[in-house]
Amino acid sequence: MNYLQIIFSKNDEILLAHLSQLPFESFQEMDDMMIGYIESDLWTEDVVQDVQALMLDFGFSYEVEPLPDINWNEEWESNFDPVDVENFCRIRAEFHPSKKSDFVYEIIIRPKMAFGTGHHQTTYMMIKAMASLNFKDKIVLDYGSGTGILAMVADKMGAHEVIAVDIEAPSFDNCKEHADLNDCPHIIPILGDIQAVEQKAFDVVLANINRNVLMDTVDEILLRLKSGGGKLLLSGILKEDKAMIIDLYQSKGLELVSEDQRDNWVMLTMERS
Repeated sequence: MNYLQIIFSKNDEILLAHLSQLPFESFQEMDDMMIGYIESDLWTEDVVQDVQALMLDFGFSYEVEPLPDINWNEEWESNFDPVDVENFCRIRAEFHPSKKSDFVYEIIIRPKMAFGTGHHQTTYMMIKAMASLNFKDKIVLDYGSGTGILAMVADKMGAHEVIAVDIEAPSFDNCKEHADLNDCPHIIPILGDIQAVEQKAFDVVLANINRNVLMDTVDEILLRLKSGGGKLLLSGILKEDKAMIIDLYQSKGLELVSEDQRDNWVMLTMERS
């Protein structure tokens, strides 16, 4: 797999939040610049236009350079650090020592450059919010499951069934791999979009995706959320888009229960009456 590094002449937190919604794998931040890593095939004309639109707002320049043809998964893994969500959940690789006694749950992943590792602020907030919910014997939907971290947390917390759906085949495969690795027998990975998921009353829906998907599929989400107390956790939302998402979901009959914010990212917990 070939990668490009996009060298940005500016390091700005809000700019990084916008770039994170494009198909970059990761970013390296320095004092006055950032480097974004992206698969060559994903550096499309549409992505270039999105980056150039951001240039007008943030006043930066950028250079595109090919990366050496090396095993980037191996490089990525060697630089992976555990993620500790308070004292509730630790996400670590197999080569990290276990600290089970210090956390309620421990999730083991095989970090690959192409998948989420739990480092993103939105994943952290989702897991933190999950800690306050009751998953015992619940039916759960992890919409846009990626590497399966949220699905595994739900399984560990006692969920009866966890449907983990993602449109990316590598994420689907990685979720299955991680479910087996972590002895999570209640996870059912599905390859496809939300319409591939049966329309039944899920007790909890986890949707850590992005603003556009959350807005475009609100009705599909509600077709799969239990009336009378169904919980919906939403993230992948920039601070500037929070009001828009809240207004839309409240107009559909959901109540905002709580919210969280890390840097410029927001996470919402909502409930269906």
